[in-house]
Amino acid sequence: MSTEELIKKVLEENFGLQVEKIPECEQKTPDFFAHDGEGKYLIEVKEKESNPDIAQGCEEALSNGELYEIAQSIEPKTTLANIVRSGKRQIDSFVEDDNTFRIVWVHCIGLAYSATKDQILSGIYGSETVVDWGNKEAFSGTCYYFNESQFFKYRNDIDAVIVSCRNSEVQMCLNNHSPRYLALKSSSLSVNFKQGLCDPLAQEEDGIAFIVDAPIDRRDKNAVLGFLKEKYKTEELMVMPMKHFEAHVAVPHDEN
Repeated sequence: MSTEELIKKVLEENFGLQVEKIPECEQKTPDFFAHDGEGKYLIEVKEKESNPDIAQGCEEALSNGELYEIAQSIEPKTTLANIVRSGKRQIDSFVEDDNTFRIVWVHCIGLAYSATKDQILSGIYGSETVVDWGNKEAFSGTCYYFNESQFFKYRNDIDAVIVSCRNSEVQMCLNNHSPRYLALKSSSLSVNFKQGLCDPLAQEEDGIAFIVDAPIDRRDKNAVLGFLKEKYKTEELMVMPMKHFEAHVAVPHDEN
């Protein structure tokens, strides 16, 4: 089953949408038009495989009976930014009204696919992990829009990015800068995601995330930290760079 066929099946069987494949033509178009009694969705599907060098290195190490370790920084990647931008352009070329939701769905495959997922989220939200040791109840969590973000850049063009992995993990990331944010949040698609829904404003309200929501130059990290310290009344706030680690080993088995 191809990635497009898989996603079409998920949308129909898990979310109750009627999904129509948009015919390909000379003009770039999104993959699907989906709808139900409440909403209309244009969905462009992208597939992203992790760096093929990782798979090759892993195969060579395992064939030699060695342990293969993967360590990747969780930060925006140009190749992933290009995928989201390409999806945005295909939707732009087809959308006809302001009431249709625009969604890019990225399916991550290959080794370290969960790192690819986290890197995509880092790029669309411009997020960082921040730690506050200044309060009795130390905070450690995500800070949205700490860096420049694709969601702010494409706030009129992308309403959400859905990221899925080969382990069946699916997450829908809402763009709270979109003019259709509230409508999409209350749509049947978002409601059915339940725990798989990422909503920065809801997370901030629950006290589990920070948000930079001021016109600050995101390239000036000291200014961004200064804003956060003032907004959340903390003096000991720092950015904690995150990395993804995993290891692979060949397990011998009895062929008898």
